[in-house]
Amino acid sequence: MNIRENSSQFLIYIMSQNAELGARLKLDIAQAGYESYFYADPDQLEMRLKQDLPHVIIFDHQSLVMPMNEFFEKILNHSGEIKFIALTDPDYYMGLIDYRDYNLVQFYDRNAKQLSLLVLSSVDLICESLYRLYQNEQIYTSFEESKAKETLLEKKIVEDRKGPAVRPFQSRIAEYKTAESKEELLQLFFQQTPTQSWVYLKFVKSINTYIAVTHQNMEIKWVEGLSFKIPSGESEFNNKVIVGDFPLSLVYYLKSKWEVESVKFLPIIMKNDVEGLLVTPQDISAEVHEDFSLMSLLFAMHSLESQPQFLDVEDALTGFYNQLFYKRILDKEVDRSKRTFAPLSLIKVAIDSYRELEISQGRQFCDEVLKKVADVIKKTSRLPDFACRTGENEFSLVLTNCNRKGAALRAERFRQQLKLEAFSRSGVMVTVSQGISEYPTLTKTADSLADSARKALDFIVTKGGDKICIFKAPQDHKPDFQVNT
Repeated sequence: MNIRENSSQFLIYIMSQNAELGARLKLDIAQAGYESYFYADPDQLEMRLKQDLPHVIIFDHQSLVMPMNEFFEKILNHSGEIKFIALTDPDYYMGLIDYRDYNLVQFYDRNAKQLSLLVLSSVDLICESLYRLYQNEQIYTSFEESKAKETLLEKKIVEDRKGPAVRPFQSRIAEYKTAESKEELLQLFFQQTPTQSWVYLKFVKSINTYIAVTHQNMEIKWVEGLSFKIPSGESEFNNKVIVGDFPLSLVYYLKSKWEVESVKFLPIIMKNDVEGLLVTPQDISAEVHEDFSLMSLLFAMHSLESQPQFLDVEDALTGFYNQLFYKRILDKEVDRSKRTFAPLSLIKVAIDSYRELEISQGRQFCDEVLKKVADVIKKTSRLPDFACRTGENEFSLVLTNCNRKGAALRAERFRQQLKLEAFSRSGVMVTVSQGISEYPTLTKTADSLADSARKALDFIVTKGGDKICIFKAPQDHKPDFQVNT
């Protein structure tokens, strides 16, 4: 991938008391598309960290006014995900090796002739790694949370399997028809082939990548983080998969990762598109092929007859996550916030005078406005944020590791950027109202976080629009933990 296409989503801080060095690095990194800031004063850096957390900090060793371990610990107290690049003299190289556990990724001679080029190369590698991590985590979590439930009917199927080894087609089809989702179908297929090892690689079209979402009888180390992005030069990759000609790049990747001599594939094809691949390092018997054919038939029927509740998490108009995903991710992120003692903010966004706009300009123009607002949200959001469309005229932005002040800054940046956008019909001014809440300072649960942000939005809408409102916590509210503000 070319990380420069997404570099604007990453925030880079530079700290050095050498103004010429710091300014030069800031300029070169900004020209590569990254959002970058230069600080000569460590106290100024500390103040900025309370507002916006960067992805990478580049620091000049000579500028430190405290022991290095204290510097790292102070920064990492804000977020354990920040990565570091150190600029120093070669005499200190050996000592810096001991700081790898503090997220120190690389260090360079501060007097090197091509220092900017070296630093920028490291920034690219770090941000590309973070980009892949965030993408995989979001997708993997979405699918992992949708594992099939154990039901009384499944117990009955297990009992039935104790009978004759070969059961009639009608019986097996009836079992598959009990599945309410594609994932339940896969789990039933796994149960029909209990001795076979499987990994299901779901094809995610938006990122052109196969990702492991469920498995059976496989070692965890073989499955964790398993993903395969189709190489840019293999434009006919999925066309080959459809006809059973599996590309060697995928075969070699799996054989190398699993350290096996061979791998076998069973592709799931939907309307001449690859839905996913069932992969096993074992031989596939005729009976297993037969069961797979039955499962594939029901898989196709399920796609045609019902809306997939667990795999479909995208809003068709904006490309944002939908209401179903929003409810799940909000619960999950509040739980994570409780574990990590990191704040979580929620921004509710509504287009001002939306109904009047629909009546005067029409539905098609309103769709254009919604897509334009969504584009501006993308431009002004961090990579770890979750942008969801939760109503006809409502967006919900889940901001991880962000307090209410940081959320207010992001909301204001979005509000100002929207005013610079042009629409197909001149003279139309589009503004938004935004309500903000935060866990734990203002609320206690995921439900109260959503309700309080909605109350803040509803209140500010009545004040004329184009404004931001932060929810005020009840007087008796006691935060679960303290947050730096």
